[in-house]
Amino acid sequence: MNRNKFEVPRTSQPWLVTFADLLMVILILFVLLYSYSDTDFKSATNSFQNHNRGSAPEGGGAGGGEEKSSDDEKDSNESEKTVPKEYEDQLEEMIKREKHIKEILDYVKTYAVEHDLEDKMTVTPTEKGIEVVLPEIMLFPSGKADLIKEAELFLNDMAPLLAEISNIIEIEGHTDNRPISTERFPSNWDLSTARANVVIRYLTEEHKLDAGRFKAVGYGEYQPISSNDTDEGRSKNRRVVLIISNENFPK
Repeated sequence: MNRNKFEVPRTSQPWLVTFADLLMVILILFVLLYSYSDTDFKSATNSFQNHNRGSAPEGGGAGGGEEKSSDDEKDSNESEKTVPKEYEDQLEEMIKREKHIKEILDYVKTYAVEHDLEDKMTVTPTEKGIEVVLPEIMLFPSGKADLIKEAELFLNDMAPLLAEISNIIEIEGHTDNRPISTERFPSNWDLSTARANVVIRYLTEEHKLDAGRFKAVGYGEYQPISSNDTDEGRSKNRRVVLIISNENFPK
């Protein structure tokens, strides 16, 4: 039975981005819950102590102190109920980011199904972040670095989704091992790097995404994911990888 390419693979690495973010959300949630529970406990304790002091005879024993006014007690309780806003903001931001990343992954999966690219277009969580593998066939003509019309339509739909998150995005270019030597591309290094740059330029120039968020790298033929001894293997190796990094772009 064929395995769904978009199913998150079994792994022993607990620091994958989705699970790491989820654990962070849970941690912040528990911090908030602890803050509220701690506040309630302190309020109950203060209330109990104030009640005891209030029931003691006026001018009581040597251990008695001056009773707090109701206004002082109210101010004290209000200050105790204050939860650090940074925790609430961080929790809200992480939930929002998770939502946008899910939208990106859902779009990529739907696109792959609609264009019969399920075997070539994959989404995988890694140590670096979420990797979206885009085959050459949906982006460029063979041996060239000019986006085809279908690639522009795909990036047009991706751009608004990428704009909703602040993650650093790395674009990798990869080729097969067949040599190339043209005036524009003297080697596969040049071709793979040019393809990564073209994708970034389209997103930043046509859709005004912040260029500072992007990294471009060309690996040429030196990071194959399949054998270069067959046409099918070489086809898989000719790809562009879009990595939604775990790292956020500093604002």
